Amino acid sequence: MRRSWSLLVVILILAGISYALVNYLENRKFVATDNAYTTGDIITVSSPFEDIIMWLGGEEGDYVEAGQELIRLDGGAPKNALSRAKSDLARVVQEVASLKQKVQRRKAEVVQWQASYKLARNESQRRQKLAKKGMVSKEEADIAVLHLEEVAASLATARQRLSEAEIKAGSMPIAEHPKVKHAASWASGHQAYVNKTTIVAPVSGHIAKRFAAAGDIVKAGKPLFQLVQLDKVWVEANFKETKLRNLRIDQPVEISSDLYGKELTYQGVVMGTGTGTGAAFSLLPAQNATGNWLKIVQRVPVRIELTDDTVNDYPLPIGSSLHVSIDTSDQSGVRLSRVPAARPVDVSPVYGYWREGVHEMAQQIIADNLPKGAK
Repeated sequence: MRRSWSLLVVILILAGISYALVNYLENRKFVATDNAYTTGDIITVSSPFEDIIMWLGGEEGDYVEAGQELIRLDGGAPKNALSRAKSDLARVVQEVASLKQKVQRRKAEVVQWQASYKLARNESQRRQKLAKKGMVSKEEADIAVLHLEEVAASLATARQRLSEAEIKAGSMPIAEHPKVKHAASWASGHQAYVNKTTIVAPVSGHIAKRFAAAGDIVKAGKPLFQLVQLDKVWVEANFKETKLRNLRIDQPVEISSDLYGKELTYQGVVMGTGTGTGAAFSLLPAQNATGNWLKIVQRVPVRIELTDDTVNDYPLPIGSSLHVSIDTSDQSGVRLSRVPAARPVDVSPVYGYWREGVHEMAQQIIADNLPKGAK
């Protein structure tokens, strides 16, 4: 009986050792940390100029679509500037049209003096022939020559004035004249500025913070809203440098949060490791050259991308505490990526309303101020 108990104890001890050994070897494939948090882009919406908020269209926690109106500003100063720019454009169009008309007038003057020159030349030639025959006096012939020279000088002056008028008027259509294009771009810029009195959400997401209220006088560049995209968050896990030996890009990651508990897990992959420790990029980096140096194991940030759709149903607020476990058994990947990332974020279509109607407005002003039949 005693022998049987001894055998059972030995078996239990061996089983415990085997379990511990297997568990140890298995756990060597994983690196884990609780020093991990949800992070993501925090988009700040601000005013392009100083103005009064007349209308507010969102509160903290609200979901907004890209392009959705958030704020309307009074826009008094931009509207006044636009009115002046429109008047300047109309005046410039009329000035250039007048220059074009002046070219036609100068051309008529040249034609007139050409006719006068032809008449004076014929008269001078006749007087010269008659003077040779003694039918007119030499003085009369000389007067005819002097008159021809005077008309020739007037013709040269008329041609010079025509050339100057053509240079000022240009050979291009009125709408393409440099003065008109400059005034049109100035008016278009002010129209775009007026369009900016409506401030929209650049991306779809939730309003995290609201810094303004209706009636506030805001400064240019002052933050009004902050937006977050909870469906586009990622994880920043800070691992001790001693645990990064087997870390590679694209290794699978299992994530759990304090918010939902360990029963709910998210799947992810390693996107890359930081290029420096947290201490290196701190506000006051450590001065390790001093005599009071103590060796401390540093932490390196590791970026992890969520790969499943769990975050859509169970969103993770920015800054949520997480537990991260990385499977390092596959070490075929690289430690640092050497391929340029091609993930542009383009919000220019959202701000297309800044330029809406700008070109049409300028062209309409030009057309309204052109004389009949002018181009």
